[in-house]
Amino acid sequence: MILGIETATSICSVGLATPERVLAEISFDIKNIHDHALTESIAQLLRLAKLHVQDLQAIAVSAGPGSFTGLRIGMSVAKGMAFTHNKPMVAVSTLLLQAAAAAAHAEAFATANALQACPIVSVLASRRHEIYAASFRRAAPLPELLSTAQVMRAVDFPSSLSERAVLCGNGLVALREAGVLAQLQRHYLVAPENARLSGGWAARLGQIKWARGEVTSAENLEPFYIQDFETGPVARRI
Repeated sequence: MILGIETATSICSVGLATPERVLAEISFDIKNIHDHALTESIAQLLRLAKLHVQDLQAIAVSAGPGSFTGLRIGMSVAKGMAFTHNKPMVAVSTLLLQAAAAAAHAEAFATANALQACPIVSVLASRRHEIYAASFRRAAPLPELLSTAQVMRAVDFPSSLSERAVLCGNGLVALREAGVLAQLQRHYLVAPENARLSGGWAARLGQIKWARGEVTSAENLEPFYIQDFETGPVARRI
């Protein structure tokens, strides 16, 4: 049983996953409630599932990129639980979460067989009219990273695509606001609700990574910010 925590955006969500499925999930998409809603949601989720923290094999947390404040809150709560109960941790890329959700949405690949070979480009809204983006190859059980995550202006995103791709994530809203969606007509756009971030997905991907031995300790886990808070872009892999 893996607990998943997702706080990288306005979504505050927690979930539980077994090797077979997502067992339960509690989610809110309300800004500025993470600091008080997260711990209450975890307690309620475990209570309703009739579980204790001791029953968990690991704690998975969305580790970025994303909101500095949201990531800090999620990471702090996850680390506190891991320290207190001596549990391993699993870091899950926010961009990977979106790509996995899109890959699992059958309609995203039903239009044409050619889409099966297209990379999945996960796009996450950032600050200052910018986006985070990374491309993945569709694979089981998890999409495989093809390119290092980047931060760029939304208006520059179309020129960054060298081939037809499946585009997904909440960053599509930022691309629409920047007026560049018309330049992406040859690509397949997955509706944001079909690549939605959630604690359930964090738990499911955490379960897969935990089974592979991709775990770390609370002491060693750090968020993937990509951008430095004051000085701008920095290079970090996800």
